[in-house]
Amino acid sequence: MKFEIDNQTLKDLEIFDTVKNRKSVFEMFNSTYTIGGKDKLYNYLKNPLSDYEKIKERRNAIAFFQSFKLAGELEIDKNSLDFIEHYLNLGNYPTKPPTRFFAVEKGIFNKLAPSNDYYIVERGVQYTIELINIVYRFSILLDQNHCPALLKKYNEDVLTLPSLEGFSDILQIEKLKKNSFYTMAKYDYMFRYIHKERIRFLLNLIYKYDVFMAVAKTAARYSFSYPEVVSDQIGISITGLFHPFISNPVKNNIEFVSQRNHLFVSGPNMAGKSTFLKALGIAVYLAHVGFPVPAEKMTINVLSGLYTTINLSDNINSGYSHFYSEVARIKEVSGKLNENKMMVIFDELFRGTNVKDAYDGTLAVISAFTNVRNSYFAISSHIVEAAYKLEHLPNIRFGYMEIIKKEEQPHYTYKLKEGISDERLGMHIIRQEKVIEIINKINN
Repeated sequence: MKFEIDNQTLKDLEIFDTVKNRKSVFEMFNSTYTIGGKDKLYNYLKNPLSDYEKIKERRNAIAFFQSFKLAGELEIDKNSLDFIEHYLNLGNYPTKPPTRFFAVEKGIFNKLAPSNDYYIVERGVQYTIELINIVYRFSILLDQNHCPALLKKYNEDVLTLPSLEGFSDILQIEKLKKNSFYTMAKYDYMFRYIHKERIRFLLNLIYKYDVFMAVAKTAARYSFSYPEVVSDQIGISITGLFHPFISNPVKNNIEFVSQRNHLFVSGPNMAGKSTFLKALGIAVYLAHVGFPVPAEKMTINVLSGLYTTINLSDNINSGYSHFYSEVARIKEVSGKLNENKMMVIFDELFRGTNVKDAYDGTLAVISAFTNVRNSYFAISSHIVEAAYKLEHLPNIRFGYMEIIKKEEQPHYTYKLKEGISDERLGMHIIRQEKVIEIINKINN
């Protein structure tokens, strides 16, 4: 079953698109050195997994690469890989074994009148021989280091190469001898006709390893951890959660269980509610990609989807106001909840309408959501009156972003605390920015 995700969520979490000129999640992980690796990284991030075994396999493979620091053992020139791709796609490929006479004749003719296609075949064969040898040696190294299940699965195919006709000879050579016209033609027939799909498999394997090494490098750089994804229990537990785009971030802990599957976050503007919710969304998302997460420790059961509403904009083309866009979004997400185990994140419900409607709407929507027990909800609001009205519901956990007053000045700790905050700083910020003074000076 496919993991449910949509463009709004990808935008909110900055998986590919960015705001404020900072890196996206994709760019944060992208230290791949091949074009194919970059494409595969994008594909992984675009398609989170909902299969427990596949998530676990990918996670363990990346963790293995980080633990054993194998990047230096797999050195292939990216230009040679690009050349092999071009070579494999070259038209007019051989469909029958070459004769020695024909191969020598063609080679001598090329010496007299050089052909670009012949050059591509000549270089392509050489680079493919190098690729086969490098991948085979690396697979032996993986096997010797007791690699995890996914890598063993890949190794099973690679380590059978010597048993295939012609490959045992390839694994004994590094370079073709000069003017080896017949040998080159023989291998060209093997690579582009008989074993073309196997060569593509080896290329694809290099790209996967490129991604695993890049992700492992990012995990080490940002102190990410590898989540424990489980299938036999219900809940989400995160220790030391942080947003990866923030320097020296404040870390927070959060837990969802079946009996308390809702989190209501209160606190004034600028206290860190949105950043916390984005960090939570990114961690849940990456855990389902099989990637390390921005947290010290995380345990999560496999979900079927993630939907967020953090940076919702007016739908001008459809003539929708911000409020109507919010209502439409809630309706859309609600339609996904039936029989699905989802993570739903809403930041500041109904910010696009008046206070009375925002209060009534927040109260009504959260009350209705509390009847959904098979999903998890994290919802922020500065309407604390709604929080107090919901206190009697047993499956809501209340948290607020802490603010400490020092000499009447607010100090933001960005720590999530248990409870409800009725702190209001709107007028303080207006006074701090001298907004009224500036307005009063107009035309004076």
